[in-house]
Amino acid sequence: MNKTLVIGSCTVDIIIPSPRLPSSTESVITGGHHISLGGCANNVAEALRISGAPYLHAFTLGSGIYGEYAKGELARKGLKPFRTSPDPHGACICIVEPDGERSFMAYHGVEYTFRGEWLDGVDLSEFTQAYICGLELEVDNEDEIVRFLEKSGIRDIYFAPGPRLMTLKKERLSRLMALSPIIHLNDKEITDYTGVGDIAEAVKILSSESHNDVIVTLGPEGSLVYSDGIITRHAGEKTVAVDTVGAGDCHLGTYMACRARGYDRLSSLRVADHIASRVIMVHGPTLDDSDVSEEDYR
Repeated sequence: MNKTLVIGSCTVDIIIPSPRLPSSTESVITGGHHISLGGCANNVAEALRISGAPYLHAFTLGSGIYGEYAKGELARKGLKPFRTSPDPHGACICIVEPDGERSFMAYHGVEYTFRGEWLDGVDLSEFTQAYICGLELEVDNEDEIVRFLEKSGIRDIYFAPGPRLMTLKKERLSRLMALSPIIHLNDKEITDYTGVGDIAEAVKILSSESHNDVIVTLGPEGSLVYSDGIITRHAGEKTVAVDTVGAGDCHLGTYMACRARGYDRLSSLRVADHIASRVIMVHGPTLDDSDVSEEDYR
């Protein structure tokens, strides 16, 4: 099976159910708080791990209370950090409203750093896929990630820019687009970026810039992939959302795992929609090993 390189943070998510976002000076009574490992890259890596797909997650584990929590959770799963640092580890407060939608307040620590030389001892010829997200590119002040990808020779670069597709530095985005990434967005993100309300037209516009597939999640309507002028759709599963934190990340991680298994695009969408629908039914951004079985990937 093809191996996947995941670049990006493993942070700590503090998830707070709230009736609404509080206004300035307002006090809001919330539901019970939940804490878990998170970060877009970590959620993708977890989806790959749970599926059984081989991967390497290149991230840094820092110090402090959040670093200690992350260290313990990684150990519980039998995982070791790619590298460690004495610098503080960060966290993200995720406020989840009754309809499952979420807002974030993030404290970025050492987990949001990356240097290409960290992978000097890794045989990159084993990797056919790589993942990056928009937030990592936004905080990468020295273009380390793009520079690394330009030299890596990795064939398929999956890019989940999120809303930062609108705000990334133009030169950095142009360099990344020159690598023909496979782009993963939700329906609002792609229509906001292209300024076109029709998804069928929006994917054509974005694909003309990236020269590769475009994957779009459509909430309860499922997802689609645009490839070589053809749109392939899969209808979603009807579920009741507890919170949507991590659902898009797990959708992409599962899609990548399925493609690494040799699945076609439609089969990969089907399994990714199924796993994402399971994620929104639980608190936290990922599933546990016991939540899925090999049957979920067939």
